[in-house]
Amino acid sequence: MRMSGVLVLIFCILSLLLPLLITTASSWCSIKGLPLVRNISELPQDNYGRGGLSHITLAGSAMHGLKEVEVWLQTFSPGSRTPIHRHSCEEIFVVLKGSGTLYLASSSHEKYPGKPQEYFVFANSTFHIPVNDVHQVWNTNEHEDLQMLVVISRPPVKVYANAFLPFP
Repeated sequence: MRMSGVLVLIFCILSLLLPLLITTASSWCSIKGLPLVRNISELPQDNYGRGGLSHITLAGSAMHGLKEVEVWLQTFSPGSRTPIHRHSCEEIFVVLKGSGTLYLASSSHEKYPGKPQEYFVFANSTFHIPVNDVHQVWNTNEHEDLQMLVVISRPPVKVYANAFLPFP
C-alpha cells in the first residue's frame, strides 16, 4: 500500500474517532449514561484466556451502544498471538508500537484455505482483514510489546476458530 493510501486510511479512522476526541469531560453518552471522554487506563481489560494479551474496548456495542463500529486497543507481549480465526466483520489495524507477523489465508472462502501468506507489520503500519478471511496476528518481536488500534465493523464480533488450518 502506498503512503497516500495509508494516510487516507488513517484519516478515515480518525474521522470515525474525532467526535469522541473533541467532546468535553462533562459530556455524557446519551445511550448508556457514560462519559464520552474516558481515561484508557481506567477502562476494563481482558485477555480472553490468552496469556500475554491485553484487550481494552475503547468504544463498542455492548458498553457504549455503537451499532456500526467497535474500537479496541490490543497489546501483545513478546511471543503472544491471536488464535487462528475468522469472523463476520471487517477489521482495520493500526500498529502503534512494536512489530510482528500477520498470517492471512488468501483463499479463506474455500473449504480449506491453504497455506497463509506472511506479512511483516511494524509501528506506523496499517492493514485490513476482509470479512471471513482466516488470519492470525503474532508478536514475533522478542524485545517489545506489539500494540494495535483495531476498528471492526458490524459489532458484536462473532469469532469462528479454525484450529485445523495449516498455520505455523
